[in-house]
Amino acid sequence: MIGLFAALISIFILILLVILDFKMGKKAHKKQARFLTFDKAKGDYKLYKNGAPLFEDLFQDLTDARKQIDVLFYLIADDEISLQFIDILKKKAKQGLTVRLMVDRLGGYKIKPAMIQKMREAGVQFSFASKLGFPYFFYKVNRRNHRKILIIDGKIGYAGGFNIGKNYLGENPKFGEWRDYHLRLIGPAVSHLHTILLDDWLVETGEKIEPLPISDHLGDKEIRFVATDGTRLEHEFIAMIQQAETEIYIGTPYFIPTEKMMTELIQAIHRGVHLHIMVPLKADHPLVKPAATPYLQRICQEGGTVSMFDDGFYHAKVMIIDEKLADIGTANFDLRSLFLNKEVNTLVYDPAFIKELKAMFLEDTLNAIALDEEWLAKRSLTTKISGKIAILLRPLL
Repeated sequence: MIGLFAALISIFILILLVILDFKMGKKAHKKQARFLTFDKAKGDYKLYKNGAPLFEDLFQDLTDARKQIDVLFYLIADDEISLQFIDILKKKAKQGLTVRLMVDRLGGYKIKPAMIQKMREAGVQFSFASKLGFPYFFYKVNRRNHRKILIIDGKIGYAGGFNIGKNYLGENPKFGEWRDYHLRLIGPAVSHLHTILLDDWLVETGEKIEPLPISDHLGDKEIRFVATDGTRLEHEFIAMIQQAETEIYIGTPYFIPTEKMMTELIQAIHRGVHLHIMVPLKADHPLVKPAATPYLQRICQEGGTVSMFDDGFYHAKVMIIDEKLADIGTANFDLRSLFLNKEVNTLVYDPAFIKELKAMFLEDTLNAIALDEEWLAKRSLTTKISGKIAILLRPLL
């Protein structure tokens, strides 16, 4: 009996320490958060929704690099695609190019010390991002650098939702086809994207580096980047929602908004805006979908539409407003992206491109099922119980 009491006391103390760690870590984070936003810049872009054509172009651009390669990914796996990617970086470093590679500490857990050593021997400058440590260890575990940015010679930029690995080629038997969005960018706007990556490099290494100058001013489309650090993203999303006059399309793998965001979405429906949200039917986390369901149910009850993509895994992060504004980024519609992670979003304004993006979104709805009262009624008791548990864990999902 005494042993049980001691164990309960120990558990209580541990929970208390974790709560204190999280609260104090959050307070320190708010003081140090780096919010980077830029004016609109000119450029051009190409959109990818599948991994195969993206990797083909990306690997070719890397092979053709002449001066400098800067890379930041949340996740790099240890499969053949990842090894091919790293081999190209090593080869370019051996050719005398400046090559920097940064990977989130948890997302890059498969990158072993021996692999890092071989990269450094080849001349690749390597650093982990968002390293773990004290104080506020528990909070830092949850603070991830979720950005995916790659800059080649200061002229070509890549940004979007894809990481590096064969999963993103649709070769995971559990998920099948992997739907995501990624952009290849050229023009002066690339310098802004480069600034975001190099700011992260400064934070992690202490080395201040200026972006390479842009010599060829290619492209005449307007582009704006927003790099958030667990702050201001809620404000950015709400500002976009408030602009809507006719329609809002949102694609996200995780839909766990704040009450402020829910209020804005519902107000948009009430003023006659068509709201359509797409999420995956398959989940890559046991509690994310149950946590999202009450919000999605409420959207439907208020007159919105919710589709669940059923032709693979839906990992796209996109918001389209009135065929006038589109946001393609790394940020999910959840509390982790809003208040914990480093994210980067690309805003584009070209009506022709946005119309094409909208068509892609609607095409994917043909391979989706509706979240409606009939689907909700068929949920198992286990699923409903998971939903109750997930509500308590929403800030960490």
